[in-house]
Amino acid sequence: MANIKKYIVAGIGIAVVIAIAISFTSYLGQFEQVQKQDDIDSSAIVTVSAPILGSESASVTIIEIGDYQCEMCKRWFDHSRSQIIDNYINTGKVNMVFLDMPILGNDSSIAAEATYCANDQGRYWDYHVTLFEHQEKMNSGWANNERLKSFAFSLGLDMEEFSQCLDSKHYYSQIKLNAEKSKNMGASSTPSFIIVNTSGEQKGIRGAQPYTTFEEVIESLL
Repeated sequence: MANIKKYIVAGIGIAVVIAIAISFTSYLGQFEQVQKQDDIDSSAIVTVSAPILGSESASVTIIEIGDYQCEMCKRWFDHSRSQIIDNYINTGKVNMVFLDMPILGNDSSIAAEATYCANDQGRYWDYHVTLFEHQEKMNSGWANNERLKSFAFSLGLDMEEFSQCLDSKHYYSQIKLNAEKSKNMGASSTPSFIIVNTSGEQKGIRGAQPYTTFEEVIESLL
């Protein structure tokens, strides 16, 4: 498990640049084609600050824009993510960040906040995985305050610290900022992906596409 206290920020670790000009359109659950961004508008470059999964020295970064209540995000989690981790992240070639865009209800936002509360105890990615493994019907209560605390308990987190963080909405502003960044990049649905290398080349993928689609894009950017 990567050290999740490391972050992607300008001047610290890896500086990951993304062009806001990438255009993502809505999907209806179907797989969609890869979009390549050939002309990067340097005036629209932003950086993403988020916990890293993988090596800081990886030459390619996958930025996943998602919602913990998103059914298609879970489909990608179940069918593509593990192969990417095994073949690219664990081998040091690729790293990954998750950028929250909670668009499916109040539970989406609090679930995202909970991941950052878990990150205070070094368990961001463990909590991230737990949420997708336990995802149920949208806004059914599976990700309400009580259940989020039960997930933290199952991971052995300090419950007093976690509960205080969650109840105080300590990371509300962070999640709001993540959502704003996602929208500024042009994302209008989840999951959306931006895959970028250290040379600034990038491609976008829309929807829960299969592993082979990601493999082709990653190989083209290595």
